[in-house]
Amino acid sequence: MNRFSVLTGIPDFTKGLVRELRVRWALEEMGQSYEEIRYPHPETKKPEYMKNQPFGQVPYFTSGDLCMFESGAILLHLALKNNKLLPSDENERAHVFTWLFAALNSIEPWMFHYFLLKDDKDVSEIVKSKAKNLLDERLRIVSEKLGDRDFLGESFSIADIIMTTVLKSASFMDVLSGHKNLFRYVERNESRPAFKRALSEHEKLYKDAHAGPLR
Repeated sequence: MNRFSVLTGIPDFTKGLVRELRVRWALEEMGQSYEEIRYPHPETKKPEYMKNQPFGQVPYFTSGDLCMFESGAILLHLALKNNKLLPSDENERAHVFTWLFAALNSIEPWMFHYFLLKDDKDVSEIVKSKAKNLLDERLRIVSEKLGDRDFLGESFSIADIIMTTVLKSASFMDVLSGHKNLFRYVERNESRPAFKRALSEHEKLYKDAHAGPLR
């Protein structure tokens, strides 16, 4: 059985932004069943949890004897295991891998860096402006490379799941202005039935915030 860790009792504004949604969405797209392992936020910093996720984050993923963490790695594992959400052509598959890592390494860290700085009163406006300019340049490149295409590859893939969730966070911070194609890209992917099912299940964590952990 596919199982992954999720958080309960976290702020309402984080709906749709927590990274377990990536795993949930991929499993929904692949038609795979799954179970949640629920943790209140403080429990993820305890040694028992950190045996499975040493950074105290979500999600970690288990299936049989396998236990792994990092959402990008989990999606790669699921796609290769189930032969889903990946092109059959070797070069196209490599292209999808490239964009998956680009989302995680070339976009998300710069976005998080700006997020940490933008409301910090101890950080100068010059430093904030530099961080914003660096992020804007990264987003400009993604916008230019995507162009008018529907997806990063020839068809919807795990790279689109990762990139959509990364850009969702960018939209939350209101840094996608001027990139209408990226807005359309996020909206198009979030209109997929599998995403809607995943988001509906994800949102139950907020409604059931005070429910006990599921093991």
